[in-house]
Amino acid sequence: MTLVAPRPPSTHAPDPEFHRVARCAPGHHWWRPLVVLALAMLLFLAGTLLVIVPLAVVAVTVPGQEDAIERAFGSAEMSDPMSACVMLLTIAVMLPAALLAVRLAGGRSAGTLSSVTGRLRRRLLVRCLRLALLLVVPVLLLFVTVEGAWPDLRLDERTVPLLALALLVVPLQAAAEEYAFRGLLMQTVGAWLRHPAYAVVLPVPLFTLGHEYDVLGLVDVTAFALVAGWLAWRTGGLEAAIGLHVANNGALVAFGAVGLVDLDATDGTVTGLACTLAVTATYAWLVRGWADVDATSRPRP
Repeated sequence: MTLVAPRPPSTHAPDPEFHRVARCAPGHHWWRPLVVLALAMLLFLAGTLLVIVPLAVVAVTVPGQEDAIERAFGSAEMSDPMSACVMLLTIAVMLPAALLAVRLAGGRSAGTLSSVTGRLRRRLLVRCLRLALLLVVPVLLLFVTVEGAWPDLRLDERTVPLLALALLVVPLQAAAEEYAFRGLLMQTVGAWLRHPAYAVVLPVPLFTLGHEYDVLGLVDVTAFALVAGWLAWRTGGLEAAIGLHVANNGALVAFGAVGLVDLDATDGTVTGLACTLAVTATYAWLVRGWADVDATSRPRP
C-alpha cells in the first residue's frame, strides 16, 4: 500500500462573485465606490464635451456646415447617420469613463470591471457574440416577414453610413452601456449589499428610464437588463451581456439601414416583444455555463 501525504490546504481565496469585486479590492472603504461613481460622471461629462465641442467649432468656422451640424444636435433621429453618430458616441464615452474611474479611484485594475479574472475574456466574448448573432438575425428576419416590411427594402444615401455605424460605433455604444450598468453600478451596489439580487435589480430602473419607448418597449428593455445583470453574475463577467447587446443593437441598425426596421420607432408591438423575449431567454439559457472560472484566477488589483 502506498502512503500519500495529504494535500496542504489551498492558500488561494476563492474568487469573489462579480458584483462583490469592488468590495474585495485592497484598501476598500465604504465610501470608495461613491468616489468612483463621481469620478466616472465627471469623466463622462468631459468625454461628451470632447465629442460635441469639435462639431460646434466646425459649425462656426466652416461655411455651409451649419445645417448638418444643427441636424446632428437637434434631430435626435437614429435614421439620420449624423445624428445617430453623435448619439452613439456620447453613449460610448461611458466606456473609458468607467474604466478610468475604477483604475484611478477604485484601488484596483480596470480589468476587474470586465470579469472576476481581472480581464476581458475575449474568446468567451467572441463565442457569445457569434451565438447572439445566430439567434438575433433569423428572428429579425422572421419579424420583418410577419410585419410585412419587405416592400420597404431600399438602398439610399443613408445605407452605407448606417451600416458603418452598425459595425464600428454600435459595438462601442453597447459595450459602454454594459460597463456602466452591469459593470460599474452592479459592483457599486455589491460593495454594500451581499445578495446578488440587489446588484442585478437596483440598476435596472436607471437603464430602463434611459430609453424613450412605450410600455411594450420598456418591458423589453427591462427584461433585457434583468437577464444581462443575471448573466454578469452567473458568468462572472460582462462578456455574455456585451455579446447579446452588440448583436441586438448592431442587427437593428443594419436592418434599419436598408429600410426593414424603423430606427426612430418608439412604439413596440406584441410580435416584436415576443421575438426579443424568446431570443433573450434562449441565449441566457445556452450561455449560462460557458464561463466556469478557475478558482486560482483571482482579480488582480
